[in-house]
Amino acid sequence: MPTGRANRGEWGEPYVAFHLLGSGKIYIADAEGFRNPNEWMNIIEVIRQETSDRLVKYHYKAEDTMIDITVNGTFITSVPASDFLRIANLLAAEVISSTGRSFTVSDSITDFMQRVEMLHMKAKSVEKSDIFLTVFDPRASITREHIGFSIKTKFGQNPTLFNTAKASAAKYKLSNMTARLMDEVNSLTDDRGNAAVLGRCNLLRENGCGVEYVGFQRAERAGCEAFRENLEMLNPRLPIVIQRILWNHFFGGQTETDISDVVRRIIREDPCNVSRPEIDYPYMMKAFLYAAYCGMTASTPWNGISNVNGGFITVSDSGEVLAHYALESEAFKGYLYNNCYLEFPSTSRGHGDYAKVYLENGNYYFNLNFQIRYR
Repeated sequence: MPTGRANRGEWGEPYVAFHLLGSGKIYIADAEGFRNPNEWMNIIEVIRQETSDRLVKYHYKAEDTMIDITVNGTFITSVPASDFLRIANLLAAEVISSTGRSFTVSDSITDFMQRVEMLHMKAKSVEKSDIFLTVFDPRASITREHIGFSIKTKFGQNPTLFNTAKASAAKYKLSNMTARLMDEVNSLTDDRGNAAVLGRCNLLRENGCGVEYVGFQRAERAGCEAFRENLEMLNPRLPIVIQRILWNHFFGGQTETDISDVVRRIIREDPCNVSRPEIDYPYMMKAFLYAAYCGMTASTPWNGISNVNGGFITVSDSGEVLAHYALESEAFKGYLYNNCYLEFPSTSRGHGDYAKVYLENGNYYFNLNFQIRYR
């Protein structure tokens, strides 16, 4: 039975399921992330893999607006769709007005969850998908079966699109470096005892150190520069673009972190000397963001095959539910491009492992790293 205590992001999953079943449709977002009132998909079935051995299906019967519920193929009960919509609205109101990191909701919500066989707050994530839908798409007049969506809600923290790893660190060779300066750089920490990354970069520049990009960190298990090779498969120029974005932030004084802003500077600088920078660089970055969503990581060689077939379902801070359909790739890529931003994570050895001068085969090196979140 659900405990009734969870954080805002966790409450997003039951809310989406209730909203979809109550309304019977889901609108599709445009490239800017807004609802397109002329495009939607009709809900036929909502599927939640609650645990590895518990599959709950909610079948929407449009003829009488009832929801048939089965668990592992066994029929349990039928519930009016209007009950799902009523509870969805109640849940949204309670989440929006709540305070604290995690909180309980009213008994009417948790009792309803038990009534409709939602015994786990969060479904088992399968290939990045939190919920699966069978829908009728009136735009193409076809039924799309068992398409997976991850649920992203403004009720909670912005989710990560591309996770940092040791292997995602761009590697730079330093010139005019000494052992004494290395110790001085590595000793700079912030008030919390973490590496003062910008301070270390400033110290390198103040001492006239050359910073030359030489590649990305080797992925230990893969035995290669997996991230560089993955980027090159998308576009041979992408490694140069990614490392230049990092250089601009840490050494070039760029404070903006929105992807569209950092690419705007790349367009002006044109580090790859392309003939159409205003087209090529956004295209490259959209390809990278889409590949990251589809399962590409920094540590594992990627075969280019997507492990998702749906996209995002987003919940706004007012409770609006929209589908960002990955199969409509141009609009979806545009949404990622306009809503993703850089973040610079922990420099610890077990996490990003960067911003430290080190000696390797007689040369000094320095790594920069990142991750990407989306709004």
